Amino acid sequence: AQMQDTCDGISEAEAAARRMLYGANTIEVPVHSIPALLIKEILTPFYVFQVFSVCLWYADNYWLYASAIVVTSIVSLTAALYNTRTNQQNLRDTIVSSEMVTVFRPDGTKQDLMSTQVVPGDVIAIPDHGCQMHCDAVLLEGQAIMNESMLTGESVPVTKSACMNENVMYDPKGHEKHTLKCGTEVIQTRKFKGQIVKAVVIRTGYLTTKGDLVRSILYPPPVDFHFEKDSYKFVLFLAMMATVGMVYTLIKMIIDEETWQDIVLEVFDLITIVVPPALPAAMTIGVIIAQRRLKKKEIYCISPRTINVSGSIDCVCFDKTGTITEDGMDMWGVIPSKIGLTSVLNKSSSNSATAEQGPSAAAVLLNPVKQVAELSMDSEMRVGMAVCHELNVIEGDIMGDPLEEKIFEFTDWKLELEGDEHSQVDKFVMPFVQSPKLKDGSYIQAAPQRVMEFSSDSQCMSVICRVFKEEQEGEFSQPECIIFTKGSPEKMKRLCRPETLPDDYSEILDDYASQGFRILALASRHIPPNAAKNVKLSKLERPDIECDLTFLGLIVMENRIKTASSDVLKELHGANIRPIMVTGDNILTAVSVSKNCGLVKPGIKLIRVIATVENEQNENPSVEFVLLDDSTPPDKKEDRIDFGNAYYFVMDGATFETIATYYKDDLLPYIAARGAVFARMRPNMKQQLVEILQELDYFVAMCGDGANDCGALKAAHAGISLSEAEASVASPFTSKIADISCVPQLIREGRTALVTSFGIFKYMAGYSITQFVSVMILYEIYSNLSDTQYLYIDMFIITSLAAFFGLNRSYSGPLAKCAPEKSLISFLPLFSLISQLLICIAFQVIALTLVKAQPWFVGFDYKNPCYVNTTAETEFTKTLLVSDEYCTPESDPVASYENYTVFSVSQFQYIILAVAFSKGYPYRKSVLFNIPFMLDALLLIGFCIYLVLEPAQIFINAFILGFELFLPNEEFFPFRVLLLGIALANALVAIFCESVVCDRFVKQKVIKHDSKFEKLEKFLEAKKDWPYMSAASSPHKPLANGGNSAKDNQVIVTDQGVSAANDALNSLFSTPSSICHASAAVHLNPPPYSPRRLHQAAAATAATMNLYQSSADSTPMHKNNFDSAFSSPRHTATETDSSECNSKFVSCNSVLVDTEHSNNIIVVDRKADESPIPYR
Repeated sequence: AQMQDTCDGISEAEAAARRMLYGANTIEVPVHSIPALLIKEILTPFYVFQVFSVCLWYADNYWLYASAIVVTSIVSLTAALYNTRTNQQNLRDTIVSSEMVTVFRPDGTKQDLMSTQVVPGDVIAIPDHGCQMHCDAVLLEGQAIMNESMLTGESVPVTKSACMNENVMYDPKGHEKHTLKCGTEVIQTRKFKGQIVKAVVIRTGYLTTKGDLVRSILYPPPVDFHFEKDSYKFVLFLAMMATVGMVYTLIKMIIDEETWQDIVLEVFDLITIVVPPALPAAMTIGVIIAQRRLKKKEIYCISPRTINVSGSIDCVCFDKTGTITEDGMDMWGVIPSKIGLTSVLNKSSSNSATAEQGPSAAAVLLNPVKQVAELSMDSEMRVGMAVCHELNVIEGDIMGDPLEEKIFEFTDWKLELEGDEHSQVDKFVMPFVQSPKLKDGSYIQAAPQRVMEFSSDSQCMSVICRVFKEEQEGEFSQPECIIFTKGSPEKMKRLCRPETLPDDYSEILDDYASQGFRILALASRHIPPNAAKNVKLSKLERPDIECDLTFLGLIVMENRIKTASSDVLKELHGANIRPIMVTGDNILTAVSVSKNCGLVKPGIKLIRVIATVENEQNENPSVEFVLLDDSTPPDKKEDRIDFGNAYYFVMDGATFETIATYYKDDLLPYIAARGAVFARMRPNMKQQLVEILQELDYFVAMCGDGANDCGALKAAHAGISLSEAEASVASPFTSKIADISCVPQLIREGRTALVTSFGIFKYMAGYSITQFVSVMILYEIYSNLSDTQYLYIDMFIITSLAAFFGLNRSYSGPLAKCAPEKSLISFLPLFSLISQLLICIAFQVIALTLVKAQPWFVGFDYKNPCYVNTTAETEFTKTLLVSDEYCTPESDPVASYENYTVFSVSQFQYIILAVAFSKGYPYRKSVLFNIPFMLDALLLIGFCIYLVLEPAQIFINAFILGFELFLPNEEFFPFRVLLLGIALANALVAIFCESVVCDRFVKQKVIKHDSKFEKLEKFLEAKKDWPYMSAASSPHKPLANGGNSAKDNQVIVTDQGVSAANDALNSLFSTPSSICHASAAVHLNPPPYSPRRLHQAAAATAATMNLYQSSADSTPMHKNNFDSAFSSPRHTATETDSSECNSKFVSCNSVLVDTEHSNNIIVVDRKADESPIPYR
């Protein structure tokens, strides 16, 4: 990046112009005024509907409930405004900050400005004592040790170095190690004596890394969840139902010549009945309670809406290190090579000795060394371990990556500083490592000159250092300039000279990795004195440094599994929740850990997928399946192995990336559906895997330590960070307990909240429709419920039960084997709701029919509301309702036998609905353990019985009179008891229907496996002979026959089995002649096409291949089909006519041949008119 050309900065005039263009360097967090927040809240659909309802109720003289809603709304609005404003102020106080910075001008002057005034292009000074970064900047001079925990979650200090003067455009990813990010903290700087640490500003305000993070906090992406979408659809359905009732009532009242005032009030009152204004508030109860319970379990949530989503989780991706296993590593030992034991100071003698022995003799791994005393102090292995790191001394303490701290501690060396801690780039005063005192009183010292930092992409780090010996007299030996490189064994194998690598390098690596050890490789290269000058070293580019290395040995670390991991993974398996390991570690190490912790079930075979890109022109890389198993390898003659359903796929990041690039629609879905371990995955790959799983209809949770998992944590339906750093704001959930025990707890509480939300929604909808039916029945006789009856139902029954509905605690037993319903408008929830509504309607109709059949019954006449001159006049007079307030048509009287009967039954139905929908096992504890809910229900039942049987006269003038209850005469008291019997029968039928019919019979009948991953799983279960295993037991082992293996390994794959190539050819020639066989002959003896022309010809003529006979359950999942058993699916295919193919061996209309590789396959198609099967 040509950043060095901007070292002098920009002029004040240019800065002013850029300030007008880019604006102030601030991340403004809006803090709205109280009136603005109030208007914003009131204008939400919820409050608009409430305002409409309240106005309507006041106009209809339903002032008591309207006033209660107004008071409740004011309280909730006040609390919401207070919380919103407080959160805005806290966020602003946390994020918004500024301080003085020093800016350099081209004329050599310095200017002190507020950080809010800097613009892109300004060159600023980084103070020696450290500072907070308020912009994104690229380091031009010196070094800076950064704390980036706010952005990455990684508390390990990160060293940033000055950008090289290269003719390369700035790339945020490529120049990561030179970029100081906004929001991070500069702990200290390092520089040459007299030098100023400078950086050029590249981004300001919301364009910075911190600005992007703040933007994601202020404007989080919506959680795509079926429940919320379905709830809106259901509310729309309720509104349509209300519209039907409104139209019916409107027509009826117009025909009866009612006044327009009465028509408007009665018609619009129906919509407030069918769509209850309290529905949104009731819906949040379960989520709020779940959030509080999670907080008590040290799980903090910044996105409450995600809690319901977490209840549907059926797949969890885990990082390994720091998540399943302990965060830190412990040294197990080292495995040095012979070269690694040679002295760093006797290069000439060691080289001559090595030359005498020969490269093969020196390139041998020796026995493991577990005690550092067994390594000589001046050995290349020990010195390399002591100096190849990014550790820093900060305020007297060694700080850095815990893994590097363990390795350095193992060497028993010391990290020393001389002079000022903030001036540590100069070769004489930079931090150096020093050995313990040798027997002759001397010391070995190594002073790093340049450090190439570790990154996920490079998978290694390098140090250029000078190693010398300090004699007892204070004299120094001639320094050796050495490059030490440390990294993943796979990467180091490519960087080392082949003659320095042991022949059994891969076997030893696989052996230790399969035991769960984490392995690093160490290598070195000595720089000749004429090339070791500082100027030349500073100009070396990283590819020139990390090449032609000499392999020194392996560093073996052990990573212990956390105590909680095994139990958690066992519980997830028991709940049919699929666990996946996504790690950056070695694949065999990951496989070993996955077996030991229980992520992979015992006895399940693991198949490693290997995709190989042979050259840049290879458009379709080969895909190979290799069985990883401790058992005896299968007979090489049998390439088909019937695994049934008991196998998982494992792969590394390179294979994943290759398959995702070339076979995204063909092979990738099947690999993702059965993948268990994904190793060597970079952060972007982790996020990509999460998104692929979501495309397969999985509800994915991601659990990681926050360091390299931020992208995946954001992409997942529920991200759980185990980091306590500020990077946890990137994740909806953060656990303060750093193990995966938070995962089942979150799923458990999420399921509880989801079931509660479903139940409360069904309850509110059921209550609304039940009340709507009651009102419509009474509207038919020009009656209604009284205001007190409405108030009692809405305020006392519904509100109290809804408030206590969500207090059911989560079920404390094992997680259920299936998640709750995800869709509100699926068959089971709709059947549950509709069946309960039909029961309620039926019992209301039964009660109304029974009361009309009584000999003492007198129907309601709104023109004669006091029953004057009827047989009920005497009884009505006893109710004390004979007054102008209750007994004139203008006062809208409602007292009647019909009203008493409908109200008496319906008041119990609201309680019954709450109990029926308040489900317990397997997601929540029984409703009997919800003490507040049960007490409230019992009190309400008692009061309802009291109203049905005989309200006490002492309360008539105060509250009971408002119910306008017209009870039958006391001599007909059995009818009152009969109504209680009807309510009891209603309760029994409702609970039986919900608990037995819905939960046991209907639920089992309607369970559908229609998600994409379930269809894939069904397909894979049917194809038990896919995939084909590679004939070799390991892809790393060379073929026994060398170059002659092509003939031995050539096979023919047909519907009947696998045969030798000669047998297949004989079968071809023995069958009747047809165009099919002519096509086969062309492929077996191909013309000299170029690969590209051959591929184009195949694309023009290829038929959809059908590897097996189609069956009912083998629905094609993708359009591209190929066999990936041994080699590339890029073979050509020619469409033919199968009408004449009658051979017992060949029943085909396309033949597929690979003529370029040793493992040649002919894949035979069955019939063109059959449904294509994707692959084997």
